[in-house]
Amino acid sequence: MTKFTYAERLAAAQAVEAGEGLTRVARRFGMSRQTVRWSVKLYRGRGEAGFQRQKKDGYTAAQKLEILEAMHSRGISSEAVAVQFGITGVATVRGWERRYMKSGIEGLTPKKKGRRPRAPKPKAPSTPYEQLLTENEYLRAENEYLKKLNALVAEREAREKHDETTE
Repeated sequence: MTKFTYAERLAAAQAVEAGEGLTRVARRFGMSRQTVRWSVKLYRGRGEAGFQRQKKDGYTAAQKLEILEAMHSRGISSEAVAVQFGITGVATVRGWERRYMKSGIEGLTPKKKGRRPRAPKPKAPSTPYEQLLTENEYLRAENEYLKKLNALVAEREAREKHDETTE
C-alpha cells in the first residue's frame, strides 16, 4: 500500500473540487479512486485541517466509546464519524467497533505493545567476602528446607504409626 503525503491528498481533493473527474485525478496522482474519494470526503468535512497530522498519543477508551456511541445513536456510517471527529482512517473506527462488539470496553483499552524486557541475569559476587555471604545464604535456605522436610516426614510416620495402632 502506497502512502501519500497530506499535501498530495489535499491537492487531489482540491482538483476534484475544482471540477476535475475522480478517475482523472486518481491517475494523475497515482492514487486509487477510493483514496481520492476519501480525500475529498475529508476535505469537504474538515477542510485543510482534515489533512493535518493527528495526535500520536492515540485515543483513550472513553474517547473511543464516545465516538462509537455517537455513531450508533445517530445511525451514521463509520466514514461519516471518521470525518466528523477528524480520524484519518475509516479502518480505525471499524476496528474499534469490532473490538467493542467482541470484548466490550476492555477491547477499547490500549494494550502494551512490543516484547517484555528480559530479566537481568543475577550478578556474580565479585569479592571473596561476597561469595561467602552468598554461599552462607544458600546453605541457610537449604538447611531450613531440610528441617521442614524432616518435620513433614516425621509427622507422616507418626500418623501412619497412629493409624496402625488404632486398627
